[in-house]
Amino acid sequence: MRAKGVIGLLLFSALSVQGTTFTVQDALSSNEPPQTNFTLDSFIRQYLKQSPKVASQKNILLNARANYQNAFTEAFLPSFSVSATADKTYTRPDKIRSWNELRHFDSNARASGTWNLLNSGKDRLAYQSASLSYEAAQIAFDAFVQETVLSAVQMYYNLLLNKKLLEVYQADLEINRKQYDQDKVLYDNGLKTRSDLLSSETNYRSSQLSLFSAQNDYANALTAFNIALNQPTETEITLDGTLDKEITPLPSLDTDLTNALAYRHDVRERRLQLKQEDIAFKQSKLNTLPSLFVDLFGSTGRGLNGHELWNYNYGISAGIMFDLGFLYIDKYRTRQNLARSHENAELEFEQFLRSIRDDVVQSRNALSLKMQSMEISDLRLQAAIQKFEATQTKYKNGLMSATDLTVAQQAMVSAQIEHARLLTDLEITRLRYQYAVGQNIFEYTLEDL
Repeated sequence: MRAKGVIGLLLFSALSVQGTTFTVQDALSSNEPPQTNFTLDSFIRQYLKQSPKVASQKNILLNARANYQNAFTEAFLPSFSVSATADKTYTRPDKIRSWNELRHFDSNARASGTWNLLNSGKDRLAYQSASLSYEAAQIAFDAFVQETVLSAVQMYYNLLLNKKLLEVYQADLEINRKQYDQDKVLYDNGLKTRSDLLSSETNYRSSQLSLFSAQNDYANALTAFNIALNQPTETEITLDGTLDKEITPLPSLDTDLTNALAYRHDVRERRLQLKQEDIAFKQSKLNTLPSLFVDLFGSTGRGLNGHELWNYNYGISAGIMFDLGFLYIDKYRTRQNLARSHENAELEFEQFLRSIRDDVVQSRNALSLKMQSMEISDLRLQAAIQKFEATQTKYKNGLMSATDLTVAQQAMVSAQIEHARLLTDLEITRLRYQYAVGQNIFEYTLEDL
């Protein structure tokens, strides 16, 4: 009998483990078929839609809205309560004589309400603080979304860059393969030296290794891209490779600084926090002054055991209270401390604005450098391609050595890689600059998320 119990327990454990097994497919479960074609805009929207962090931040924002709505109710509307109780009390000498006696409890019901009409303005200040908190939560959520969009943009362009680099290394491998085949034929016919053939073979093998490394980088970028969209990691993706190389003049620094101080999320949020500091300062000062209050109240209730009538109580209460402490000396010191703390908040805000100015200047300089580098890279790429083609022709005619061809080819590949990196870097740097001067880089509605 005992053995049967052990066997049953083992079977139950096995079934339980099988039912809770977690697989990779569970982690990437999705009811929608994987998407394979993306523009930057469509990827950002899908990225935001699939992001657990965005969903979590959205819940935080909705909680802040509910708290703000509750703050109005708590500050300006009456409060009600209802209750019903039943009890049967015995002292120690008492004895329970019958079950029927236990069923007859003393019971009553009561309802009451209060409405604060005045409390020295504390409720109004509390509501203003809650309103500012909700506004700050909205700004913080928008900032989070814009920063998440920047991460999505980096992921999109990282995959696009790795795909372009893969194409560059594939083309490089094909050039080296053809060159090696040609040099081998020429060597077999006594038209090339052993050194030339070894140099050609080395380039061919090196390009194979470079291609393998590029394939690995692309596979990693593709995996990260698909995981962000919660779809199978091996899904091949087609991206819109249109990139904006247009070089436009930047506004004046004063214009950028003005826009940043007016529209940046962190500046607006800190400005609201400073207003909250003002309200907290006023609230704290009120605690050191006489407090006035006026309340309306009303209540009704009756016992439920008999045929009692409902009794009613209602009225108004008012009063004043002043906590003097020890002859107001400690209260005076408290007010001084509050004034210094409030001054520190303003000084911290001023220091914060200085750091913003520094951030704007750095963002402008970074974009300016990328634009100038892009112009030079265009010229360098054209020159490198032309030089390689000329060197390749001369090498075939015996006018250039294998070393000259290798150097020219490496310069062309390097120029192609640099040009591809700068194209994507320019897009990302331009968006960072726009964000630094207070422009939203992506427009959305809360319902889209």
